[in-house]
Amino acid sequence: MCNQHLEKDLRKDLETDLEKNLGTDWVKENLDNKEPENKLRHHLQNLLEENQIRGADYCICVEHTVVAKNKLGVVPELTELQSVTKMFTAVAILQLREKCGLRLTDCVSEYLPEFAEEPFSDITILHLLTHTSGLVALQDAFPERALDWEADVDKSSVKDSWIPAILKKGLFFAPGSRWEYSKAGFCVLGEIIRRITGRKAEDYIMENIVLPCDMKKSRWMDAADSVWDTVPQTAAGLAAPMYELAQFGSMLAQGGIYKKRRVLNEESVLLLEKNQLPPGMKDFCWNHGGKYVAYGAGCPVYVPGYEPQWNMGEGTIYHEGSGACMLLVNRTKRLAAAWSTPFCREDVWCDEAVKGTAGVIWSCNKAVW
Repeated sequence: MCNQHLEKDLRKDLETDLEKNLGTDWVKENLDNKEPENKLRHHLQNLLEENQIRGADYCICVEHTVVAKNKLGVVPELTELQSVTKMFTAVAILQLREKCGLRLTDCVSEYLPEFAEEPFSDITILHLLTHTSGLVALQDAFPERALDWEADVDKSSVKDSWIPAILKKGLFFAPGSRWEYSKAGFCVLGEIIRRITGRKAEDYIMENIVLPCDMKKSRWMDAADSVWDTVPQTAAGLAAPMYELAQFGSMLAQGGIYKKRRVLNEESVLLLEKNQLPPGMKDFCWNHGGKYVAYGAGCPVYVPGYEPQWNMGEGTIYHEGSGACMLLVNRTKRLAAAWSTPFCREDVWCDEAVKGTAGVIWSCNKAVW
């Protein structure tokens, strides 16, 4: 019964917003057509009934306007965005490119002297953004390797030991020659933000990206009494309601503008959307077996044929977060979609709840969204 009341309240708020932004005629013509959202709800409800997810929370925006929003099952008010945080970090780096003269081709050693010695001296900021730096990969990407750099951080001196802990693992390949997903690389990007701005990366991102997108309930996860109170949480640390994550996506879908506020230049948005990897780069993480991968300056880019099992439209950018949530942006359609589908089993990845949901949303884009 509570879910039914919540659904009615969400529907009423949605109709009010749409009438205000798109007009009563648009609402009558499009919102009465329940088929697209019913298709999405049916997809998510099936996953609930199959005990693959505990719940679902989604928000879909077109032209900054919410066109679909709902919650099913059990979902938290704030979702831990996990790796979707990396898109905020990428936007912060691109802002510093605009404001401070940072270049993506700059060597990391220009900002962090710790990287001045071989074999790390050739790593660039773009290598970090595209997971091609050669730095230690995420622990579960290659379980057979000893990749847990966090265990080597001296808890009594985190500030001075966390970067050496990463470098201690060595360089796994020449920068730019392979693709391996690296949490460590995005922590290093957070340190670059700190040293350029003189502020914690988390504070910079909150003030210059989160709040300008009206993400007023979003926050960084509490990291007290852990290494993450010092190590930048710029690889996975934000928590947000799905509708606020969709607002950030809307900013990107509108070419870097949120409600007339310029957050990012359009040229920088293009760097996110353009595949920065050489042709033929392959992904061997998580037993992916060498499938082709495309990556912009901080997030995956959809390329037709690379992932034939789902269709999102060329130029779509996105990011998944463990556990799971996803943000999807397509500038051609002015579409931003954010959803959380917490898995019933943390040890089993449910791709149908993540990219499967993305495919359903895209298949509905000719109707309401």
